[in-house]
Amino acid sequence: MLTFFPAPLLRSLRQFAVSDEVKDTVDAIHTTILNQGAILGTQRVIQSNKDDVQQVAVWGLLCMSTDDIIGQSVDSNVPGGIHRIGNYVVVRKNLIEDEKELEIVALEAADYHKDKDKIVLVYEVNTQSLRMFQCKDGTATMLTVKVVQCLHARDFHRAIGFALVRCAVDLHVLGEKSALLHQLEKYKAATCDAGNFYVRASVMQTKKERSFCVLNGHGQDVVSCNAKPVLLEAILPKFFISEDAGEMKRSKKNGKKQKKEHMKTVPRRGVKEDEKLGLLPSLEYGDIATFDLMISLGPVEADAVVGAPLVTIPTSSDSKTPIRRYSASCDTIVVVPVDSPIVAVLALLRKQLHHQLSGIYNQLKDAPEAVKSVAVHQFPLVGAAFPLAVVSNSEGPECSSEESLNDVKTIESLHRAFLQPLNRPLFRVSRGCSLAQQGEWLAASDVLYNVHEGIPSSGMGSHCQSALVDGFYGYYHYLQQGKNDKGWGCAYRSLQTLASWLFLEHYTQQRTLLHEQIQSALVKIGDKPACFQGSKEWIGSLEVGYVLDELFGVTFRSLSVSSGAQLPELARELLYHFETQGIPVMMGGGQLAFTLLGVNYDPDAGVCAFLTLDPHYTGDEDLDTIQNQTVVLEGYKAVPCSWRKTTTFAKNSFYNLCLPQRPNVGF
Repeated sequence: MLTFFPAPLLRSLRQFAVSDEVKDTVDAIHTTILNQGAILGTQRVIQSNKDDVQQVAVWGLLCMSTDDIIGQSVDSNVPGGIHRIGNYVVVRKNLIEDEKELEIVALEAADYHKDKDKIVLVYEVNTQSLRMFQCKDGTATMLTVKVVQCLHARDFHRAIGFALVRCAVDLHVLGEKSALLHQLEKYKAATCDAGNFYVRASVMQTKKERSFCVLNGHGQDVVSCNAKPVLLEAILPKFFISEDAGEMKRSKKNGKKQKKEHMKTVPRRGVKEDEKLGLLPSLEYGDIATFDLMISLGPVEADAVVGAPLVTIPTSSDSKTPIRRYSASCDTIVVVPVDSPIVAVLALLRKQLHHQLSGIYNQLKDAPEAVKSVAVHQFPLVGAAFPLAVVSNSEGPECSSEESLNDVKTIESLHRAFLQPLNRPLFRVSRGCSLAQQGEWLAASDVLYNVHEGIPSSGMGSHCQSALVDGFYGYYHYLQQGKNDKGWGCAYRSLQTLASWLFLEHYTQQRTLLHEQIQSALVKIGDKPACFQGSKEWIGSLEVGYVLDELFGVTFRSLSVSSGAQLPELARELLYHFETQGIPVMMGGGQLAFTLLGVNYDPDAGVCAFLTLDPHYTGDEDLDTIQNQTVVLEGYKAVPCSWRKTTTFAKNSFYNLCLPQRPNVGF
């Protein structure tokens, strides 16, 4: 049996599985269960030339009480294909020398379930050890766990051979609620069985071209003379079907093997639209293959009469009563092995879609008259390898027009149940947290994200202390967005990168920060004269902090050294910043500005390196160039995104650093 566990989920387990209050009050001598819940994941048999192997993959953890573990269903919240495959317990005691006691804990946890064959995860907080057992017939057998070292869920999906598939439906009507309910009944009928089920899918025709086709419930292209089912690999993004997927490439620079990543360039300039047809871009999961449900290809019922299309135009009225608008939206995601037959994928998608449509129908039907909209939103999770579906209703016609998830207790319960941080908004439509909202602005974006992922190491050794940026950011540099700011705009670009982190982590709704807005803010607070507006004057680290405070309400700390030779003295401060705040840092010195994404420090030798994102880059949005090529920048040559030892910075220049603090806005 092969058992896989994503490293980001392990970090969440360490951080959020046990509150500080519980840690301080429990008895440290006896074995104490601090937390427990359900394991959410997948199980499948992988066929090979030798023996078939059972794969168990842990996708997420659900913190629950014993009663909830037995009775509560989470099928409507998690993607189709993910099930409760066991449960976990968090214990406190150093049991590393007593494996028998661990087995007893696992068997006791398994007894809460009616099934005799269960997977149990035991996490011990003192040693931070993770063990998994297969409990069967009173025996606990320890399993070998492979912790998949990955930065994002998409990397975990690739490691276990799974992909996300999505189908969304948006319905809008003018008039009476009954009209919307009738529409929902049609869509429910279209998902009852494979005979009435039709979807539009984007299929890869060549390496760079995709086109749409219409599939029936059996996976056949109904508009093609070829009756053979379409292969799933033709629908999935290249990330999953590339021939060199998972291969190791050798770096010419340092001779080390680097795993080729396909999803570092979330959309880039020059990408043809047909390459992205039918794909929803996302930061955490990569491009998601998306199907469109079609109900007009055949009668919903066998005895239905097919007539000409009918358009109803509401009659004009002198009444001052406004026209009522109703809407319903569903967003369904399933997880499937990449080698699945398309008919199995469509069957799972249809079942999940029907279940979600039925839930929306019932909620809208039973809702008070004031409720005008019911919608399902998919929200990315931190640590877990899947998004979470949450149903909301609103008294406005559009769920995104006002905050529909306004029940603080419900939101808090979601954060705690799925081991999510409490210091950031994750389930807020009003803050653009949903996958659909993210995909919309990603499709229109012209910058790259998290370009530091996959670059060579600093070369200082594994014994060094290291800390990196936490979350997503956009790479802003000279000449972007049609703005020629070469020679004066480096700090502006660094500030834009910091602001992008705030947007991507949902602390602000402002997608972009323009040079004009930066200058206007500095004039408004009196830091600059009126003539500064529209000028080409550069700014420094203090001005960066002032703008963050004025426009986003973000506080900041300032650090400074009188020479580049003293930069290693800031290493511990930067380590603490990235470990606790996780926000990029702006550094200015010698009339140059840099964005710092991390620090690597050797306390014994007293030397350190900064993970530097250079805003002086003027080239295209080409990831290979940004990560690997030495290019001419502002009077010097360097790799735009790279580890740079502090000895490479000007020794005689004064350096100021702006360290933004994570906003304390809660969930």
